[in-house]
Amino acid sequence: MDDKKFMLSRLLILCFMSTSVSAAVSEDGKFASLMVQVNLTKYERKSGLCHQQMRNFKLREEDKIQLKALPHEASDALGKLLDDALNSCAQPELFNLSKSILVLEEQNKLDNSTAITSQIEGIRKLIFSKNIIAEERAYDNLPISLKEKLEKIEFLKKPFDLFEVIEQAWDAPQ
Repeated sequence: MDDKKFMLSRLLILCFMSTSVSAAVSEDGKFASLMVQVNLTKYERKSGLCHQQMRNFKLREEDKIQLKALPHEASDALGKLLDDALNSCAQPELFNLSKSILVLEEQNKLDNSTAITSQIEGIRKLIFSKNIIAEERAYDNLPISLKEKLEKIEFLKKPFDLFEVIEQAWDAPQ
């Protein structure tokens, strides 16, 4: 997680440099780029707090008992549920960042700036580069009844330690 924070900080510096260098960008484009940078900073802070919650997570005994009653295949859903929990935790900052990226993309259709295009691509790769499709498919392949049981477990709606949950609930080797 510290590497991600470092990369976000470097990207933020690159964003500032790329927009200040590009004189061909319209005032609206510069403003939209600035909004992305501001929202990226806010998201970075909030995401850091969410990841701290994840690192501080401890599985309660009653939650462990509830999970142990589920088949091991339930663990296939945990990646998606963790991602959902982290995204939920990072609201509204993640939404605001996404919205500002879309606004910047639309503005850049007019400005056609390679610096702005690079800024957008860099942020997208950093923030939205997770293997979401595989997690979604694994979750989608579970029986509906199992998904319903998992969705009722409250602690899975907040950032949790994926490895601790799997190890403790299904006795995976540490």
